[in-house]
Amino acid sequence: MELLKKHSPSSKNLTETIPSSIKVQITPSGENTVRLNNILIHSMYDPVKEGRSFSKKVTNGSQVCLYGFGLGYHIESLLEKIGPDGFILAIELNADLLNAAMILRNQSKLLLDKRIHIVYGLNEAIVATEITKYMEKMQSTNTKNFQVIFHSPSFKCIPSSFPKLTNSLEVLLMERRFPAVLGDIEKENYILNKEIVSQSSGINCNHSKHKDKPVLLVSAGPSLDDIIPYLKMVNKKFILACVDTAFPILSREGIDTDYVFSLDPQEDSFQYFQDHLDSSTTLIFTPSANTKVVHSYKGKKFVVYKKTSSQFTEEKSVINAKGSTQSGGSVSCLALDVLIQFGCDPIFLTGQDLSFPSSRTYSSFSNNNKQMLDKLDSAYSLKGSHKSDSIRQKTVNVKNIVGDNVVTNQAMYSYIRGIEEIAAVNPKIKIYNLCSHGAKINKVIPLGSVNELIKFLA
Repeated sequence: MELLKKHSPSSKNLTETIPSSIKVQITPSGENTVRLNNILIHSMYDPVKEGRSFSKKVTNGSQVCLYGFGLGYHIESLLEKIGPDGFILAIELNADLLNAAMILRNQSKLLLDKRIHIVYGLNEAIVATEITKYMEKMQSTNTKNFQVIFHSPSFKCIPSSFPKLTNSLEVLLMERRFPAVLGDIEKENYILNKEIVSQSSGINCNHSKHKDKPVLLVSAGPSLDDIIPYLKMVNKKFILACVDTAFPILSREGIDTDYVFSLDPQEDSFQYFQDHLDSSTTLIFTPSANTKVVHSYKGKKFVVYKKTSSQFTEEKSVINAKGSTQSGGSVSCLALDVLIQFGCDPIFLTGQDLSFPSSRTYSSFSNNNKQMLDKLDSAYSLKGSHKSDSIRQKTVNVKNIVGDNVVTNQAMYSYIRGIEEIAAVNPKIKIYNLCSHGAKINKVIPLGSVNELIKFLA
């Protein structure tokens, strides 16, 4: 217990007795395992072997953010795998489980190892600050080998007194699963796109090209309905960019865009381009974007690499020469980061609601909305269809631009975080969210009316 206090002063509140919520069981291999509230934390047969299996994908030099100390079997194995240059940030917020780990197994060697830091505490804000500090340090040390891993049984036991942190960790888990689910598709696209990628110019060709020029970045959220009538009027005075879902909307309305962004590896994304393959708009795509989009689009193309992707085999010099982004899974985040690299300032986001205003997910002009209309019958409303689409993921309560509580889902919550991170590292760039009916985005200034945009033009 004394050694644990060097990691977390809050551990002084832990007791020297095994909590009543912990049920100890000796396994056939002679090691202890436990159940906490009937959740089995480690294998009933051989927890050491299970720990080795848990860490098998971790490589030498990895910077690992781990939720779940458990009894420490998997951590011992992780320390072997990361080697002398690796580091583990181990988060465990369940006092009973951490207590049992200290009593049932000798953790001295692990606690003295300088390659691990254990986060435990009772105050959510203090714990979150500590995690953020360590994660930023780890990511700056080695972005390529940074990994987020969850010990699932331990994560199921996270206390209810950490609601915001639980949600943030769940979003991290979702973000890590997303590339795993789509990994094979991305890999296939990357192979098929390789020739076009090598022949295409990179975003660095336009680095600072639009310095101090205003840009409108259009997404396909419900608030796009409010701005559509004005876009023809303003698009001559702005750089006009859009995400793939908004591209057919603007094209059908006769609104010319300068850039369209695409990173979705799935074939569904081709629907946004299929009627506009001869457009003069420049396509900015990632190497793992849907190959049908990349091969069929006849307009000018720029490629952008995602620094966080493990798919790319190109030399670092090639990636640096063409240009890259740190942004995550959202095409809006990708677009925002690239436009900042182009020198655009200020940046006006529109159609960026990131919640469900009036129980709607998309603009009424969007392909997604039209697909919902096609599926409707007399017993099923359009509002019901949007609602069904919106609740497929776990919902999260956030504040809207006027301070009221609104509901979003974990994917969109992740996108909010992504935009906030980009805004935070580019504090000199003015970023506005125009006519949003949805979630508040920190460090992004809300503009409630299109009149504000017209004033800017004047």
